[in-house]
Amino acid sequence: MMSANTTNESLSPTSALESLMGRLRALEDLNPDLSGVALRQLDELAKACDPADFGVVAEEVRKLVDIYLDTPTIRVGKGILKEYFTALERTATRLLEAGEISAPVTTAEKSSQSFSQALVLYSAFDYGALDRCKILNRAEIPETLSNAADAFRRRIEVVDTVFGIGFRVLWQMDCSRFQDWAVEYLKENEGTLSPEVIRDLLWVLRNEKSLQGSMLEWVLRWCGDEALLEHWPLVVRYADRLADRLYLRQWQTNAITPRNGSLAHLKLLVKNERVDDDRLLSWLENTLLNFGESIERFISLDREIAAEEEDWLHQALISELRSLEATYQPIIVLADHILAEPDGAAKLAMAFLGVVGKGLREWENAMREFSEKVIRRAFLVDLKMGRTPVETIRAYTFGDQAAFALICNELDLVSQQFDSIAQREVVVRKLSIFYASYRRAPLLGQEVARRYRHLARILHEDFLRNHLSAEEMAEFEKNGFLQELYTMGSRAKRFLDHRRALEMSVEEMVASQIEFIAETRARRLAMMKRP
Repeated sequence: MMSANTTNESLSPTSALESLMGRLRALEDLNPDLSGVALRQLDELAKACDPADFGVVAEEVRKLVDIYLDTPTIRVGKGILKEYFTALERTATRLLEAGEISAPVTTAEKSSQSFSQALVLYSAFDYGALDRCKILNRAEIPETLSNAADAFRRRIEVVDTVFGIGFRVLWQMDCSRFQDWAVEYLKENEGTLSPEVIRDLLWVLRNEKSLQGSMLEWVLRWCGDEALLEHWPLVVRYADRLADRLYLRQWQTNAITPRNGSLAHLKLLVKNERVDDDRLLSWLENTLLNFGESIERFISLDREIAAEEEDWLHQALISELRSLEATYQPIIVLADHILAEPDGAAKLAMAFLGVVGKGLREWENAMREFSEKVIRRAFLVDLKMGRTPVETIRAYTFGDQAAFALICNELDLVSQQFDSIAQREVVVRKLSIFYASYRRAPLLGQEVARRYRHLARILHEDFLRNHLSAEEMAEFEKNGFLQELYTMGSRAKRFLDHRRALEMSVEEMVASQIEFIAETRARRLAMMKRP
């Protein structure tokens, strides 16, 4: 057994190779539980080997992959998933024959997107988001089969593999040749890739500062694969994080002097390699507040410019557009962090319409004042008509008997009237909470629609050409930012409208969120592919 203190200098390449191959062959028992000391020893052996022996080691690692994929556990898992997806296929056929879903549209692009036809066997991703929700919701799948499929999917998040150790060894030997070898393996097994292989490959490459072109293409392909995202989200999360870090390093190098504090903060985080998930999510949440407030200021210029044409308003328009353009890119690229949060899609959509932060607080304050006015007016009408406030309290507690009884305690027990104006105001404030909650959704929908109308108007080509010079217009059209901002605003409004529509089914509301997330991820992917 090699000592933990053994270094590269104390080993000849030949003896290092023999020792390394012996340890890799020992992994054929498929036990990945190695101690930290054993892993460090493998790293030392890999670095001590002659680079010319890379092919020999790669063959053994490939053997470990083949042994793992041929285990009974994987074969049974594939059979479970095949049965599960077959049940979904039957449901899709039944709904299609009944006319409840539309016929799928299969294109060459879609058919090549799925990372593994062996593990994602049904064609649901040829259907729209709403049809997919209907298929999943109405499928008659035995509980035991559903639990077994979920368990097999869960397995990728908790079970390590021995070939992951092999990937680490190859990476230590020669990162460039490891990427070439990985690309060759991926091409050779396209359509039958195991999610564990992709997961461990991405894990080994997670800290790379750059990737070869072919390897980067695969990573971005996984980022844009809807089937992979739905069934093996951990794999997509690894691909997303790697792509995020690669983009941020390029952005930090090429970006001009930051236009605001948020961008300066992000540049500092990237420069100091402090780009872990928690920090990036925190940065994104704070920046979305600033971005939303900037959107609100930008929207407000529509009314001010229309009222009075002044040079300072023109300069304000230019300044807000440039600030939004500079901030939009890192926000959309890092959107995968917030989209994974329970209410992340709604937060992102609200930010693109300026209904966040200070703007949202101001609207909520106005909503509370409006609610108090409504309740106060109702009590004044009661007083004018000679009625007691009891029925008004009953109406505005909306059937909450405990709240009704508690608030009625504020009234005089004999006359059932208020003892004073101050006592009435106490009840007004309490009832306004119930009324504001009742009216919040429809009124917020109206506010979202109002802001979207102003955003659409101020981003209209005719409006901008009237207030920007030809050179300034060309500057903003160069990268398609104006169209990007308008499209994200319209998608955000559509999603928020569907989210609050009481007449819509749960399937429709979930489908609208899936569509918004897919649209955001598509634009994120396009942004990362730009030269």
